[in-house]
Amino acid sequence: MSDQEEKAKEQETAATEPSREVDVAMEPQEGEEITSEEELRELNDRYLRVCADFDNFRRRSRQNQAAGYEEAVIDTIRALLPVVDSVDAAVKAAESSERDETREFAQGLVLIAQQLDEVLQKLGVTEIDGEGSEFDPNFHQVVIHNEDEELPDNYIVEVYQKGYRKGDRVIRHGMVRVVN
Repeated sequence: MSDQEEKAKEQETAATEPSREVDVAMEPQEGEEITSEEELRELNDRYLRVCADFDNFRRRSRQNQAAGYEEAVIDTIRALLPVVDSVDAAVKAAESSERDETREFAQGLVLIAQQLDEVLQKLGVTEIDGEGSEFDPNFHQVVIHNEDEELPDNYIVEVYQKGYRKGDRVIRHGMVRVVN
């Protein structure tokens, strides 16, 4: 390899690695040999540090890529949730119909809703517990608050909008009515 090619390769490597000043005086020149054990240890130590820096860079890159993927999935799910809500509302409206034609239409809507649920499950999205469960401010947002002596405190009576989460992250809080 010619001197120009080596310099170009060093410049290219320096541009992609974290900025760190290199002690050029420590590097052996062409035709010059390493004479002392101390110089050899220092060069080996520097080599190990560069390897460790590169491993750290690779690990950070993988973590950033994974985090970016998760954010993209969550953003996409947030954009699709109004569609899921509309399909659920259409299923409820069609199921209450008494005509045979409408019931067949409702069965088709139920199948579409099931497909949407399957896709969300494959992506790791789960529905947050709603009606009949205990209110949790980490997962629910209270829209209406009523008093009822027959029911336990912080009991969810009705769900106005379903909540969803992916793993530990809440994508959308459930809008609920709670009694105390």
